[in-house]
Amino acid sequence: MRRLMERGHSRGRGQRAVRAGLSLTAAALLLSSCGIPSTGVVEAGEAATGIRPAYVLYFVRQDTLLGVRSQVPGTFDIGTAVELLFRGPDALLARKGLTTELPRRAAPVTVRADGARVSVVLPRGTEPLTRTALAQLTCTIAAARVVVDAGSRSSSGSTQVTVTIPGVRQAEGSGETCPGSATAE
Repeated sequence: MRRLMERGHSRGRGQRAVRAGLSLTAAALLLSSCGIPSTGVVEAGEAATGIRPAYVLYFVRQDTLLGVRSQVPGTFDIGTAVELLFRGPDALLARKGLTTELPRRAAPVTVRADGARVSVVLPRGTEPLTRTALAQLTCTIAAARVVVDAGSRSSSGSTQVTVTIPGVRQAEGSGETCPGSATAE
């Protein structure tokens, strides 16, 4: 019994010694940081510019247009938004039921913006656009134009989109009829 008490008593002294050692180590670490000299400004690349703009690409789910926000590295412009739209939804969005009504194309799309008017020329041989496909394209362009204009501080009314397919027909749409950019959750 006496041995058990002595062990318990010595165990208490050991724990106190460990606690004291840890306290001294922590205090030493805190005090040692006080003498670190400052380095001043370190040049290490571009300055931070804030949050990158997001593209809103319009896809279709159950016959309804749905705007999906997407962060894309690189230069932001209307042509890039159109290119991303024609690629269609990625695998994650496709699993969520999003599709596109835009036709496949064999060549790049030409996009020209002049203020609130944007013209899109699809490659020869492209199938005519359905009403939903035209809305997808128009709404994506209108959303991209808002972001582009926000960067240049020049906004001039609703976006008017003219889509031309050489040898087929021309279609027009307006950004006024676009749904908000709800996310596809």
